Amino acid sequence: MPTWDYWHRIEYRRELAKGHRLHEHTELVEDAGWTLKYKGVTREQWFARYTHACAEDYLARARAHPGTWVVAVWRTGATSAGKGELLGSIRMRWRG
Repeated sequence: MPTWDYWHRIEYRRELAKGHRLHEHTELVEDAGWTLKYKGVTREQWFARYTHACAEDYLARARAHPGTWVVAVWRTGATSAGKGELLGSIRMRWRG
């Protein structure tokens, strides 16, 4: 069976006040979605769209508090335990 290097760590921080964020959740996923490319969409646009969709799914399952969230995506490589390379982050409003 092939081994893929698509492990990612997604960190969810809820913004409590300006400049104050609380790290509430971490999700480990094996997902190639961030590596895909689409015609007519920049890499940054795809990253934001895909990360937002993943975050909405996770925050719903986690029954997260409503509010503003900062979602950071780290690529950890061949395993979920790697240190990781920050791919980027988004700021989003979650209504719960």
